Amino acid sequence: MELYALGERARLGLLCLLLLLMLGIVGLTAVDTYQAVRSFQQQNSALEAGNVSTIHAWMTIHAISHIYRVPEDYLYRSLQFSDPGQLRHTTLSQLAARKRQPVNRLIQTLQHAILEYRRTHHSHSITPTPKPKLTPYVSKKFHAMTPEPKLTPYVSGKSYSPATGRT
Repeated sequence: MELYALGERARLGLLCLLLLLMLGIVGLTAVDTYQAVRSFQQQNSALEAGNVSTIHAWMTIHAISHIYRVPEDYLYRSLQFSDPGQLRHTTLSQLAARKRQPVNRLIQTLQHAILEYRRTHHSHSITPTPKPKLTPYVSKKFHAMTPEPKLTPYVSGKSYSPATGRT
């Protein structure tokens, strides 16, 4: 009987250990998620402010032109690529490998090109897109508490609702 009780204790201890391990993993994942969200918010703020430092090696020229509102062909010309059609889905790191130069130099060239485009086209900052206005949530309970439109008597003796226009 004592041997069985020891086995139960061991199982309970192992179960507690596994539970603590899982809680630790969940905690670390939550911290990583929080840091990723903060990083995204900081980059998004920099992007909205017109900062060109948010360009990364995994981005494509098409994405950069869309984000910074600069024509694609202007960016390709600044990088001295003649046939942009074939390169639309090519990342900056792949373009740098084709040109046999460091990706950081390619990114710096793009950053200077974007700033020059803004300077010559008088758009110093990115025009923010209007954010959709949120409509307040109204619960069904609230609707149940609002009074129905009052009915006014109609000449023929029927009730008439001015809100719906029906009798």
